Amino acid sequence: MRSSENTYRTNMGSDKKNVYDFMATANRPFSSNDVFSNLQRQGIGKSAVEKALDQLVKEDKIFMKLNGKQKIYCVVQPDSTAEDQKEIQLIDEELAKTTEALREVERKYKQSEIEVKTLQGTYSTEEAKRKVSEMEKIVSELKSKLDKMSKTSGNVVSSKDKEKVKKEYETVTKEYRKRKRMCTDILDSILENCPKPKKALFEEIGIETDESVGMPKL
Repeated sequence: MRSSENTYRTNMGSDKKNVYDFMATANRPFSSNDVFSNLQRQGIGKSAVEKALDQLVKEDKIFMKLNGKQKIYCVVQPDSTAEDQKEIQLIDEELAKTTEALREVERKYKQSEIEVKTLQGTYSTEEAKRKVSEMEKIVSELKSKLDKMSKTSGNVVSSKDKEKVKKEYETVTKEYRKRKRMCTDILDSILENCPKPKKALFEEIGIETDESVGMPKL
């Protein structure tokens, strides 16, 4: 087997021989860029290295395996059989699948961490319910006050007071919408992992919607 290998080296082209000699001596996996980096001092260009590697693969002197999108080249061992190479290739393919599955698990884990941090930075369900209740009460009182003032003679309520009440109403309404949206986001996050329907969950934790309490549209 060793004599056959020596004969093969004698008959091959200069660039291909240099590539094969380097790969056989190092006897470990390389990318084409790795081979080029080690042989460029001998005046072998990158395209020549890639061409030599392709030829060696076709001649079954080197085998290529994919590591993600990168091609990795290894010397075929003199005492290995075609079955050995096939088994190695199957192991490599299984390893690539396992690596990809691991990356997907890591991606989902990082995404879950972000979601947990986001939820930690928001109100708890009880806090959100209390804030919404407080804002509903304030908005209702201000609206009632505004309605009464609107029905009162213009001589009693000045334009300045009307504008002041209007601004207060708009400020509180804006804050109410903001807090309502935050509460809705929290509830939506809970519902994603809750087998119960929305209505059943609201009834269980005591959430009152605008419609259920007769809250006017803002």
